[in-house]
Amino acid sequence: MNPIVIIGNGISSVAAAEAFRKHDKDTPIVIFGDEPYYAYYRIRLSGLIGDTPNLDKLYIRKPEWYRDLNIKVNLNQKVISIDPANNEITLENGNTFYFSKLLIASGSSPFVPPIQGKELAGVFSIRSMDDVITFNDFISDKTQGAVIGGGLLGLEIAWSLAKKGKKVHVIEGAPHILFKQLDETAAEILTDLGKKANINFIVQEQLNKISGKEKVTDIQLGNGETIPVEFVVFATGVRSNIDFVKNTSIQSARGIVVDEYMQTSVKDIYAAGDVAEYKGQVYGIWPVAQEQGKTAGLNMAGQKISYSEVVPSNYLKVFDVEIYSIGDLCKDGKPHDTIKSYSNNIYRVVFFKDNIPVGAILFGDVKPAIKISKAIKARTKISDKIIKSQDFEGFLKECDGN
Repeated sequence: MNPIVIIGNGISSVAAAEAFRKHDKDTPIVIFGDEPYYAYYRIRLSGLIGDTPNLDKLYIRKPEWYRDLNIKVNLNQKVISIDPANNEITLENGNTFYFSKLLIASGSSPFVPPIQGKELAGVFSIRSMDDVITFNDFISDKTQGAVIGGGLLGLEIAWSLAKKGKKVHVIEGAPHILFKQLDETAAEILTDLGKKANINFIVQEQLNKISGKEKVTDIQLGNGETIPVEFVVFATGVRSNIDFVKNTSIQSARGIVVDEYMQTSVKDIYAAGDVAEYKGQVYGIWPVAQEQGKTAGLNMAGQKISYSEVVPSNYLKVFDVEIYSIGDLCKDGKPHDTIKSYSNNIYRVVFFKDNIPVGAILFGDVKPAIKISKAIKARTKISDKIIKSQDFEGFLKECDGN
């Protein structure tokens, strides 16, 4: 019997293997990962900057978990091609491997724009455990650097660096930091907190060039400003790892196109996580990757279960404040209503379309997150009275159906 093969070793892979094993105890499962580590919490990496990573605390599942479930994990083995017609994959070392069903959960890689000087020593992107280890070694005696990108990862990296006493410049091309996750008000409050942590924010500006002979000495911005720095970290987004399917019958666009069962255009080949494109979207966030992996695993085990769409959400803790953002923040310019509440550095806003909550930002108090996310997914109708009176507590009661 040819095994179930999983390409990639992240949260989608773990969720898929776990779901599959609940319904099929016997079919061999083989995972191929290109890192030397079992699947770990990648979302915690930025918090390890300047510290020594503890693998035992980072593993999603301990190595014995795989052994107990008869899951073979091949580390440091990169898959470079897939032959769908013959149910075969090829590894970088030249070995080939047959499968009965295949899950592609190969994740994503950092996108680094084609900036002059990006090849200099001192230029980094952080996506893996080894990236963190290499970066930590380099910055141990450095005092000042730049983070390119003011999104989730960029701010987490900047905060970790600031806590280690580094002077940090954050360069963001959008009108404000966390442009996809926050509105202008929340971004302004967060920026003020970041400045108190010795972080310099430069928005609506682009990196033009990185300078230095062999290592980084400064950066130049589009407006001509030069900033002396000893290192540069790119946090400018990711791209799905789909190169090995581009010359196959597996359909891909930004990611590998999947249906509601996480199956690709080829029967018995599935995709999940950062590499999967569902209804034209590649979300690249943990909760989506986990649910997609679970769905793929169940269907590979013959359960015929449709993917239950996860409303995209993000949780962030930087500058000693918690932030939660979910759904549609109504940045398309179309008519919408809001309920806003702001006091004592706690800012909360809910966005509505036709009296139905579609998105929310919770800044400084994330306790209502689960209740609001359920209301958004359930498309709970909220009364005109509550919305017009800006009654946030009343809104939460109506979320409960009270």
